[in-house]
Amino acid sequence: MTGTARINTALIGLGRMGRTHAAALRDVAGLEVVAVVDPSPASRKAADEFFPGVATFENPSDAFAMVEACIIVSPTPLHPDTVRDALHAGVHVLCEKPLALDVAVARDLHRSASLANRVLQIGHWRRFSPPWLRAKQLVDDGAIGRPLWMRLSQWDSNPPPASFCDPTVSGGLAIDCGVHEYDLAEWFMGESVTTVRAWNLPLVDPTLAQVGDVDNLCAVLGFASGRVAQVDLSRNARYGDDVRTELLGERGAIFIDLLPTGRTRLADARGTRDVDGSQTPDATLAGVRAQAEAFARRASGEDVAVPTAEASARSTLIGHAVMESARSGKEIDIAS
Repeated sequence: MTGTARINTALIGLGRMGRTHAAALRDVAGLEVVAVVDPSPASRKAADEFFPGVATFENPSDAFAMVEACIIVSPTPLHPDTVRDALHAGVHVLCEKPLALDVAVARDLHRSASLANRVLQIGHWRRFSPPWLRAKQLVDDGAIGRPLWMRLSQWDSNPPPASFCDPTVSGGLAIDCGVHEYDLAEWFMGESVTTVRAWNLPLVDPTLAQVGDVDNLCAVLGFASGRVAQVDLSRNARYGDDVRTELLGERGAIFIDLLPTGRTRLADARGTRDVDGSQTPDATLAGVRAQAEAFARRASGEDVAVPTAEASARSTLIGHAVMESARSGKEIDIAS
């Protein structure tokens, strides 16, 4: 940030992911959390653990008059209306992914933010987390030549309740978990996905069938250049939340792991080695903190690259195609 002014900010939602944001925000120099919003009395009481003496509200609209920015970590179905209200109040927005389950709604919000000259940033925090950020820098610097193939894995240890997994609530496995991977695939490859072929694997948790979701799937994303990204998602790894990204290039490979600690490795003709500046014990916390710092700079008028509502629309569009392909058994074409 240029200067020392801090932006008065409201944190909207103090559930599981909201608490990660709260922990990160204590160390973000450019933002001053002056309000916490949550419908739960217990969560509003817990806000004092992170921000002593902070004002708390049950409804987001009650906080907008006292802030210039907000960070939305409420349930996905609430995102669109909360974002609209924030933009109408002239408030900059950082919203957790996905912005909206309806791609058209996400794009409409993108237009609204542009017309209002407000920031609408999406929580694709992996772009800011050291392991992925260093990997992207290596790709852009030509460390492995042109990337040819990617594998993106997100294996969670245990599923959330079936009520959350309901695709109408969270987007289900293909969207709630998959959007990070689809976003990274297009970010690293530097082009849009054009085709999707996906498969649902045998069900492990039978309660998910009652809400129309699955707990394991894999998808192949095709690009016009002929390059490919494979995505595999799981909710039953049991041993921990295991997230990995692998890139094979013309002259080597890059590997990103989060267990036992976050790191990036570069492999080429000289061997395999850890990449300086990529190591972090908590890649999620580091990424959420860094994206909030970028949000503060962008809201202050700096020209900082951040994932927009259009990025959320793209990843959600791919997620819907993954579900359609898995149901139909057919390859699905993706419009730009």
